[in-house]
Amino acid sequence: MLHSMKSSYLYAIINRIIKFALGSCIRKHLILHYIASALTLYNMYLYAMPSNSQLFYSGTSGLDLPVPKSQYPAEFQGKSRLQYYASLFNSLEVNSIFYKLPRNSTVASWRESVPDNFRFTFKVSKTITHVKGLQFAIKDVDDFIKTVENIGEKKGCLLAQFPPSLKIEKLDQLQRLLETLGEATYNSHWKLAVEVRDPSWYEREVQELLEEYNAAMVIQDIPKSATPLSYVRGDFIYLRFHGPEPRYRGNYSNEFLKQYAGYIKAWISEKKTVYAYFNNTVGAAVENLQTLNKYVQL
Repeated sequence: MLHSMKSSYLYAIINRIIKFALGSCIRKHLILHYIASALTLYNMYLYAMPSNSQLFYSGTSGLDLPVPKSQYPAEFQGKSRLQYYASLFNSLEVNSIFYKLPRNSTVASWRESVPDNFRFTFKVSKTITHVKGLQFAIKDVDDFIKTVENIGEKKGCLLAQFPPSLKIEKLDQLQRLLETLGEATYNSHWKLAVEVRDPSWYEREVQELLEEYNAAMVIQDIPKSATPLSYVRGDFIYLRFHGPEPRYRGNYSNEFLKQYAGYIKAWISEKKTVYAYFNNTVGAAVENLQTLNKYVQL
């Protein structure tokens, strides 16, 4: 299916370029613009779905597409950004829910907009993870879970990302949160992932606590709190790439992405499930995602 879409789209690209090139009133810079846009779209299809799709899920942090709707392929004209995105990648980290819970019907519509093998990851609400001292209210957790459960069988991970101000002294509260989330999602097939922004958390007792609740420590690369790779444990791994430059900017080198592709292939060979998301959306998130997918396929 995807191969035929690629072929038909390449054919459409060639025809479009020829059509514009033959037009006497079309300027050279416009022809080059259309060529660049068409090749960008085709390249997105070429390295869209990663292989080993049942063990490797990858996407962007937030719905990020570098192409305006007017330049979507013909079969996606009139379709939503999510529908087009889901034809290219097999997972999405939903960050908007961190700020405000969507309607149940909205989440249900997301579920119906993507293929069966697509997985959604949701960032836990800031009213839970960023409340002072992690003194969250049970009702907020219940409301969050009731909302995300509308995604049905397309469940990925629940990401609890904590602020830099939260330190290991609040370990008891972390345990309370893991326990609360675990009870609320019992038999729901969610995977729990924890991202910390202070290095005080990288202690053996924290790892043991996460293992007790079958949760993973997110492997993230913010310089002041980057996660040691020794925290890769358990049956699933969560990678979060925030960008090689501050404030979610920058473009990862091919060498860096090749290195992580090697890690991912090794983890897949061990039957571990890997989730990878690019949060450098002010930078080259989509391009980096495409490149990582390509190297994982090699």
